[in-house]
Amino acid sequence: MRVEVLDFLLNLKFFCDKIILKTVKYTGKIKSAVIMLTKVEAIKSVMQEYNGIATLQMIYNDIEKYYPNAKKSKEWEAGIRGVLYRDLGKTFKKIDEATYALLDYDTTNLLPVNYRVGVTEKEVLAKVRTLQHKYRDLLLKQLKYCPLTRVTDQRLLIASHIKPWCFSNDREKLDIYNGFILTPLYDKLFDRGLITFTKEKEMIISPSLSKSTISKLCLKEGKYEYLPVEGREEYLKFHNDKIFINY
Repeated sequence: MRVEVLDFLLNLKFFCDKIILKTVKYTGKIKSAVIMLTKVEAIKSVMQEYNGIATLQMIYNDIEKYYPNAKKSKEWEAGIRGVLYRDLGKTFKKIDEATYALLDYDTTNLLPVNYRVGVTEKEVLAKVRTLQHKYRDLLLKQLKYCPLTRVTDQRLLIASHIKPWCFSNDREKLDIYNGFILTPLYDKLFDRGLITFTKEKEMIISPSLSKSTISKLCLKEGKYEYLPVEGREEYLKFHNDKIFINY
């Protein structure tokens, strides 16, 4: 029976080139069999790594583990977004502009436990925004300006989580060391993984940004002496490893 199963797997013809390897035991030896994953299944696998939720950046960074040829097309990112949009309401749901979750993901998990009582799924995002506004007030008491631009006008300052809210535990969500105060451009770049910072206070620009874009935005890699990295090292490691687009 095992011989028949192995022969079937090894001779099966697949209609797409997105695969992962699965080992099959046969007469005491390990042989490799090719198992197909669709794009939808590959994206689901990435989300399952993070308890059912992931940002676009995380999907982009991890998709090749389950879909080895994911980045062969010039428009591969648009292809992944297309799969997400097509399966909204069937397999996935959209949490915010760049965050998606499995359809059965409980969005009340986005709230600290003490804030979940009596809250419906429809009310979750409003509650999250309220807490994030309070978080900004706390962060501004410690950090008075954007360390990259030195702008102090609070109307132009945003509290930017280092480890994103949806992946932080209850303590991390409201930890002032899990955030920077940034002006809108740098907040967007940091949030989307297009820049990151090291514990040595250096800014790194994603290779995915064109030289033209970098020039037009006047972005400069290097050391920023006013960047408050002390106490934020572990959060920065998460951002470096999981959020930053390093390709």
